[in-house]
Amino acid sequence: MSDSAKRIYLVAGATRGIGLALVAELAAKDLSAIIYAGGRNPSAAPPLIELATRYPGRVLPVKYIAADKEGNEALAREIGVKYGRVDTIVANAGIGSSLGLGKVHEVDVPSYEEHFLVNVVGPIILFQSFRELLKASSLPRFIPITSSVGSIELIEASPIDTSAYGMSKAALNWVTRKIHYENDWLVAYPQCPGLVNTDMAKESVAADKSSLMGEVFKQLAQRQPAEAAELLVKLFTSSVRKEDGGQFHSVEGGRHPW
Repeated sequence: MSDSAKRIYLVAGATRGIGLALVAELAAKDLSAIIYAGGRNPSAAPPLIELATRYPGRVLPVKYIAADKEGNEALAREIGVKYGRVDTIVANAGIGSSLGLGKVHEVDVPSYEEHFLVNVVGPIILFQSFRELLKASSLPRFIPITSSVGSIELIEASPIDTSAYGMSKAALNWVTRKIHYENDWLVAYPQCPGLVNTDMAKESVAADKSSLMGEVFKQLAQRQPAEAAELLVKLFTSSVRKEDGGQFHSVEGGRHPW
């Protein structure tokens, strides 16, 4: 298969949870896919290494650190030399350690700063670093993974103190929509995966001082990462700018309010 016939993906935050499941889904379902799987320490992620072994030359673990400008630019140069483009970037890397830790006045400022840096500045630097490679694609897509707790309209309905995490996802939604309007050649939108049974979700439940998250998680249906990944891949691989660009997508295919 020629390089022009291959689909070049970059999944940021691919060592566990949704990101790892996305890599597995893409590799299994799209035989034309070359997937760069980014993580802070990919060599220490046995499930990702197993995927790279199963799909040699198609799943490529790479070092990716959110908001590391030099590292992002170096990775872009590496992929640019090899393929000259990137077709789809899934900006999945993120943190959610503030969930359930208190109201706005109770969460410390460093937590806000950390969440904004990783969850907002991280995807911005990723987009800036790879913009020219995306522009070289015949169908470029930039899909940050967000959350419904980033909806300003739904704040009143949420029983959980989302604080720094919710703030960062609201900002991510805004900047992704701004990217959509500024780049008329690009498919860009924030994608919510729904409630997924990931390690990060379990860690958030364990850290929740109010215990509300555990109760909410018991009441709501949770998907496994593989189930969420299947839905996400179907959505973003069929997405087009006119219908999907700049929208706040639900994993079920509908739209969340901003």
